[in-house]
Amino acid sequence: MKSTVRTAKQAFWIDAGHGGTQEHYGEQLRRWRHAFAATGGEPGASGVTLDPLHFALAAWEVATRPVADSPYVRTHPRVLDATCHRAEDGRDPLAVVELAAPPPVPLPDGWSSWRHVGEQPYAAGPEGSPTVLSTLELRIPLSGDRLPTPTRPRAEGLPNLDDAQASLEAFVAELNTAVTPFLRELDGVEGVPETDGATMVQWLRTQIEADKATAEAAGAGPWRYLTTSGAAPGPVRQGTGGARRLEFGGRRTVTRVGFHDDDLLHPVEAIHIALHDPADVIARCGAELALLNEHTPALSAARDAGAPCPQCGEGAGSPCQTLRHLAYGYRLRLGWRPEWSPAR
Repeated sequence: MKSTVRTAKQAFWIDAGHGGTQEHYGEQLRRWRHAFAATGGEPGASGVTLDPLHFALAAWEVATRPVADSPYVRTHPRVLDATCHRAEDGRDPLAVVELAAPPPVPLPDGWSSWRHVGEQPYAAGPEGSPTVLSTLELRIPLSGDRLPTPTRPRAEGLPNLDDAQASLEAFVAELNTAVTPFLRELDGVEGVPETDGATMVQWLRTQIEADKATAEAAGAGPWRYLTTSGAAPGPVRQGTGGARRLEFGGRRTVTRVGFHDDDLLHPVEAIHIALHDPADVIARCGAELALLNEHTPALSAARDAGAPCPQCGEGAGSPCQTLRHLAYGYRLRLGWRPEWSPAR
């Protein structure tokens, strides 16, 4: 008879899987754009810093800022606070994470500790009652070399949402590596190696849900590549000498598409963009999430999952080759681990 192994949740994850959360984060970036302003000596463009550390710290601050609604970066109930700032030498970031921990000694009669109900954060007992609130403070040096370099802003003074997303993913990946083992011990979870399936599946789900949320924010209209001005949508015609453009649906078109003034897209690049329009990405991500949900519920956290995959259910929750192949398609993303690769 197989024993059931509980797996610890991640310490941090990006809330890109619910409708409107990524769009709301984009609105917060616009509201707090001043935090991304280039300072003296930093590389910058259009009023936005291109310094990876400054940009990432600002993206984290906006994503975790205590506002009336939910933050974009969500945390395990034991995480009371998590800040990231420059270390004293100014070269690398330093994270300070505070966890709710059990008292180090038995409590006398009448005393209580942290209260915790369901998925709610750990909280103090009723005011006025004798309470012991012990915490565990983790000071985590992070690697500045792993931070992505932001690209030139597409709007004056406004940081790009995809750059902020990449910075958050870099921080979340490193923080989870450091903090999740402590949560495993605090929650009394049986030992599961850092390469366990729950970690891989959570990372994979974050990648897919983030892509889907980005596509939904971009709209569902079809994108087409046209080679002649005013030509009706249809097969691409080469060598006509007409203006090349991308048509994004909703009567929006872009001519002379490029990333910089002298760096225009080649026709094959524009065709590739049109083939992967938001509707296509949304459909693909939906199919991948459905596949993810069909596997072991303990790994995928899917409430509506059917019968668990027999391969995923073996051992300590090791994901099967299907999930490993699916994750391998995202291996160029931040946070990927080589040990997640499918067997040769």
